[in-house]
Amino acid sequence: MTVDTRVAALCQEFDVKIVGRHQYRGPGETRAMASIRRIIVQHGIEHARLVLCILAEGRGNHALIDETSLRAVSDLLRACPDLVELHTSALLEMFDRMPLGPLMATANELRGVIHQGHALAGMLYLYARQISPAPIKGKIASPDKARRSKVSEGEKRAA
Repeated sequence: MTVDTRVAALCQEFDVKIVGRHQYRGPGETRAMASIRRIIVQHGIEHARLVLCILAEGRGNHALIDETSLRAVSDLLRACPDLVELHTSALLEMFDRMPLGPLMATANELRGVIHQGHALAGMLYLYARQISPAPIKGKIASPDKARRSKVSEGEKRAA
């Protein structure tokens, strides 16, 4: 098994053990070397370091370091840069409170229909919007989309 030196160094930094594809993954272990490498190549080593920090050092998240969680956390951080830039400690606390395991299990129910990483990223974003004390600056919904959603919710309440 050949491992990119950047991936190996990053995993070693957070005491994450790299295991083979056919081995059972335990807490603090990952098989997702290609996913970590992809994050490094596409978004840089610092971004990958923060993603791995959230998963490896977050309370209860060290057992959940796989392709789905890596991609979803990376996508959330890219979609909401203000979470990282202004509120890093709040971000880490948010992930400590977030029920990542149950959310991953729910995303797994959609396998074969929707990419699990995308589904999980959406759930993480929704959860972050609900518990974050600071506003999240993702892309604002278009005025037309916001208007139609209000009409839809009004119709539900009227029924």
